Amino acid sequence: MPKAACDISGERFGRLVAISRSERKNTQGKRVFWKCQCECGKIVEANISDLRRGHTTSCGCFHREVVRSVGKSKATHGESNTILYRRWKGMKNRCYNQNDEFYYRYGGRGISVCDLWKKDYPAFRDWALKNGYDPKLSLDRIDNDGNYSPENCRWVNYKTQHLNRAFKRDERGIFVKV
Repeated sequence: MPKAACDISGERFGRLVAISRSERKNTQGKRVFWKCQCECGKIVEANISDLRRGHTTSCGCFHREVVRSVGKSKATHGESNTILYRRWKGMKNRCYNQNDEFYYRYGGRGISVCDLWKKDYPAFRDWALKNGYDPKLSLDRIDNDGNYSPENCRWVNYKTQHLNRAFKRDERGIFVKV
């Protein structure tokens, strides 16, 4: 009996159990599909080759479970959509991502983020909340040539932030180092 005509009904492939051969026809007529029932109860059609090779082992429920469990284990603070978190990511990008449009003003000049803040958002968040963080304020380095660290940072309004810059526009409108 050729492979395509094999009866695999009742065989288990991961979470799937083959029920019957499918009426589904492949456009090239080379693939054979089987109706399978997943442990979760869902009926799916799967290519017999994929079943035998272990490429198809569930209706997709296994993948969803893995994604959910990985997502929960990777979630550390649940604040990745907050303004404060975006400020922290922006600070790190300006210092370490050469593709950031402002890298030349920060990382390109040797500005970095202290080890504690670089690796630990909750440490940065705790410092920010204890030191006057407000979403309307901007993170400012007191010494413009210094690194981002608790000793050299503060929260200020945008007017104060604008006055504390290493680059200013000259009479032609070109940024020059002060």
